[in-house]
Order: sequence, then C-alpha cells, then structure tokens
Amino acid sequence: MNNPLWQFSLAFYGHSDVEQFLLDCQERKGADVCLMLWASYAAACGRQLSDESWRVADRGLAPRRRMISSVRRLRRWLGRLRPRSQGLYEYCKRYEMKLEQLQLAALWQLYTESWPEDRSALELAGQQYGLLQKEQARWAGLIASYKANSS
Repeated sequence: MNNPLWQFSLAFYGHSDVEQFLLDCQERKGADVCLMLWASYAAACGRQLSDESWRVADRGLAPRRRMISSVRRLRRWLGRLRPRSQGLYEYCKRYEMKLEQLQLAALWQLYTESWPEDRSALELAGQQYGLLQKEQARWAGLIASYKANSS
C-alpha cells in the first residue's frame, strides 16, 4: 500500500493550505478527499484522466466512502466527549486513516491502468463536486506551489 500516490498524498496534504482546502471541499461540496488527492496527483504528474476512469473510481469507492464517512462521524462525536474518550478517539482516527490508505491504494491501482486521457483531472473533479472556476484555480495554484517547493 506504500505507493507513489500515498506518498504524494501525505506530502501534499501537509503542504500549506492544502488540508484546509480539501476539508472545505469535503464539508461544503461533499467531495471525496481521496478522489481529490488522486486528481491532484494526476495533475501534478501532468496526466489527464477520462470521464470513464472517474466514474469507475467514484462508483468503485462508494462503499468504502460510506464506511469512512461513518467512522469519521463517530470520531467527531467522540472528539466532543474528550478527554474521557481520548483513547477511542485516537483509535477511530487511526482506523479512518487506514481506510483512506486502502482507498488510495485502490486509486493507485486504477491510475496504473491504461485509460483514455482526455480531460483535466481537476476539471473532472470540479465538475463532479460543483467547484467554481476560482476554486479550481486555487486548487491548481496549491498543486503548483507544492511542485515548486518539492523540486
């Protein structure tokens, strides 16, 4: 499960303003952060995706997305009960991250397959989640900033 997408995701997520942007998209637009990280990786590598590859990824990950969402809701609820629930909260947090790692491993597998590449990954994600052009531009800027600082 330790693949280039996972490594990119850890580094990119920790880059300035990326976490806040992705979590904002998750909360306001219902975006799947793992799919957005996949699209970010494709864009950072200069690769395009196709509508078909996006649909396969989105549909294929739907059961895991529901599971991750359930664990996230439980973790947030436990977070409100801290400090009494700190141990259980930390366990849920680790489990949520493990599920996300599995989701990114599945996306990595999909990424390594041959697909027509005819659409910008950010455009596909933006269309899926209703991101405005200014939000897509901000996202592209975060990727460009990450690439400039990682070189």
